[in-house]
Order: sequence, then structure tokens, then C-alpha cells
Amino acid sequence: MLKLAVMSSLAFDVAVSGLERGTGPGRTEDKVIAALSAEAIAAPAEAQEKGLEPEANASKPGDDEAPGGLERELLLKKQEELAAKEKALAALEQELDQKLVRLQELEAKLNRMLEDAKEVRDKKLKHLIDVYSNMKAKQAAAVIETLNEKIAVKILAGMRGRQAGEILTYVKPAKAARLSEQLTKMQVPF
Repeated sequence: MLKLAVMSSLAFDVAVSGLERGTGPGRTEDKVIAALSAEAIAAPAEAQEKGLEPEANASKPGDDEAPGGLERELLLKKQEELAAKEKALAALEQELDQKLVRLQELEAKLNRMLEDAKEVRDKKLKHLIDVYSNMKAKQAAAVIETLNEKIAVKILAGMRGRQAGEILTYVKPAKAARLSEQLTKMQVPF
């Protein structure tokens, strides 16, 4: 009996709300409620045929809602959770885009700094080449013997061939041989 009362009450509420919204009787909710109402009416008749008392067919706690209503609430809740997650994901995506832009800016700045450092290094090396070119060959050879071989090779490679050859004549033969070998392997003077 309680089911019948609940079903008819729900059917009335849906019918009233349908009229308020201007929807017609063809709505899916209306069809579900009509089917549930028919089932609720048929259930007591079946129970009497089987010899069951109406109290035995009484509703259980929590059955006072329509079966479709609980599912609808769950679906609405899931939809809200999904919308919240989509919103959070969009915010994270925007934050990630901002960080990517910042990283690209930093990368460009770093590349400019590296180019500037290379220019400064090249200027210093050209200056060193000029200094050693203006030194007497014997003095330049004495200093080149103490330098790191890579730097010595770069200095010698930047000089005119005659100057470099004159300096190498004053360098110890073993070191002069190593420097000459590295000069031949060098592809770019700087």
C-alpha cells in the first residue's frame, strides 16, 4: 500500500512539474512513472493471489524513493564530479602552458647568454693571438710551453704561418711535435 501511495504521489509531482515546464506526456520520466505505478497497483493483487498479507509486502527502509530517482541522483553526482575534475584539469593545463612559455623564455635567454659568452671568449682569444704575435718568438715559445695544449694550439692556429713556425722553433721538440699534430687535426681555428 505504501508503495502505491508513494508511486501515485511521485506520478502527481512529475505530472505537475511537467505541466509547469511545459513538457508533454511523451517524456521518458512520465513513461517510467506510469510503468512503476502500474507495477505498484499490480503488486498487491499478485500478493493476494499468492496468499500473502499486505504487511508482508511492506516496504523496507530506504524504499521510499523511486528506484530511478536514486540512480538519477548518482548520475548527477558523478556528472558534477566529472565537471569539477574537468575544471581542475583545465586549470592545470593552463598552468602547464604558462610554465612552458616561461621555460621557453628562459631557454632563449640562456642561448643569448651562451652566444655572448662565446663572443667574449673569441675576443679574448683574438687578443691573446695578437699579444703573442707581437712578442719575440723566443719569449712567446717559453710561455706557450707552459700553456694548456688546447689553448696553445688555438693561439698558434690564429697566427700567420710564418709567426707560428718561428715560435715553434724555440719550443721543446716533443711539445712542438704534439702541438703541430693537434694543429693538423684542428678543423676550425676558433
